[in-house]
Amino acid sequence: MSDEYAKEWLSVEEWQKLRTAPDDKDYQRGNTEMKRWRDALLLKVTYRGGLRISEALDLQYPYNFRTEGDEGFVVLKETKTSDDIELQPVGKDLVREVSRFMQAYYDESETNFVFNNGRGGSLSRQRAYQIVNELAEVVGIDKKLGTHTLRRSRAKHLHESGEMDLSDVSDFLRHSKVSTTRDYLNISKKQMAQTVSKIDEQQDL
Repeated sequence: MSDEYAKEWLSVEEWQKLRTAPDDKDYQRGNTEMKRWRDALLLKVTYRGGLRISEALDLQYPYNFRTEGDEGFVVLKETKTSDDIELQPVGKDLVREVSRFMQAYYDESETNFVFNNGRGGSLSRQRAYQIVNELAEVVGIDKKLGTHTLRRSRAKHLHESGEMDLSDVSDFLRHSKVSTTRDYLNISKKQMAQTVSKIDEQQDL
């Protein structure tokens, strides 16, 4: 299995460290302000949207970003062959930050990849993998992270928060089956049985 598909998780504390990595003095050396901002957005947009890395790298501004009232979304196609769209929540503040970034470095009259490779195209999966691991190393996270680590970690954090049940997390990830989400989060039948038993004991069933 490629390292890009490594099944490492980030704890909430590790995610908080990782998201600050682009501002670390060790990462500032040799990296332009534009690149550091781009890499920070790569982390935040992918994590907060629970996006597949391919979805994140395909995002273009302004087409794939939208605000509605107090909420902010990335706009995703349901399938590659369909014109139907899905709105994936990332927060209005983050959509505004993407807007500021794009306005600072790109022509507003053109549609551009947010995670630009400097030659007009988007970053490759391999380069995204390298960036995530470089950032992890800067802040002392001793794990080999895959390109799906941010999506998997976001799902795990939402589920463990107690605010979203497995079905809600499944909807957030846009899985067609809850069983896929259970496997994704590595929740075994034994763990589910233990949780059910604990709830039954609390309810004196």
